[in-house]
Parts: sequence; C-alpha cells; structure tokens
Amino acid sequence: MSALNIIRKKFPEVERVRDSRRTIVIRVKPIDTTSGRKKDPASCALARACVREQIADAAIIGIGYSWLIKGKVATRYKTSTGVGREITSFDRHQDFAAGSDYKLSRVAPSARMNKYKGNGGPHKTKRDDSKTVVHHHHTANIRVIRKVK
Repeated sequence: MSALNIIRKKFPEVERVRDSRRTIVIRVKPIDTTSGRKKDPASCALARACVREQIADAAIIGIGYSWLIKGKVATRYKTSTGVGREITSFDRHQDFAAGSDYKLSRVAPSARMNKYKGNGGPHKTKRDDSKTVVHHHHTANIRVIRKVK
C-alpha cells in the first residue's frame, strides 16, 4: 500500500490509513504562521493549527490531499482550493492568512483509496496506450510529497 509507506516515512507508528467521511474546519492563528516552516508539509501553519487545536497528533498538509494522524491511524482529507492557495503563498513568502477558518473536506466516494476503477466505460476503445506520453505540471516553489518507490 503506497499511501501507508509515504506516511510511515515521517510517522513510523502509523499502522492504518483511511479516507475521511466528514469535513472539518481549522482556524489558523498568528502563532501558527510564525512557528511554521516553508515547504514542509508536516510543519506548515495549517499542520501546526491542527495539532494546536488537538484535531490531530500530527499532520501532513499537501496541495491535493492532507493527512491527519491521530494515534496509529492516518486519515486522508481533500485539501480545499482555498487551502491550496494559502499553501502556495506560505511556501513562497511564509504568509498564511491567520484568523481565518480553513476546510479539509471529506473524500468523495469515487476518489476513495482502494476503490475499484475498472477498465473504462462503454466507449473505451482498444488502442495502444504504451506510446502515450504524460506531462505533469509542477508549480514552482511549493511543497511536494514524494511517493515511495
């Protein structure tokens, strides 16, 4: 399980991962902004706020998904667009708008881990996809959560 390996890299005590089925709201205070570190998903302002508010023991905040660790369980949340913009600002200038509420949303049923995706719909044509080149866009100067190979 790749997600568990990524989480265990920083938090070896985690034994299980799951998707969230509810949305949570976190309030970021000025102390979170000043004590947070740029480009560090586990020590940014929002991660510090999650720990300060005792929502989690630790957190990994990413652009697409965020992980809140409580005991031996890591719960995955969908990072909202507003949080993603604040992450970009924080990683570039250490500026996270304090005093605001930020959402980490539940994971939609279609995006849950281990969800069977199938081979495509009824309009899937048979073709040779081995020659398809996928180009990934990476935004400059923001955090990256690396996959474990």
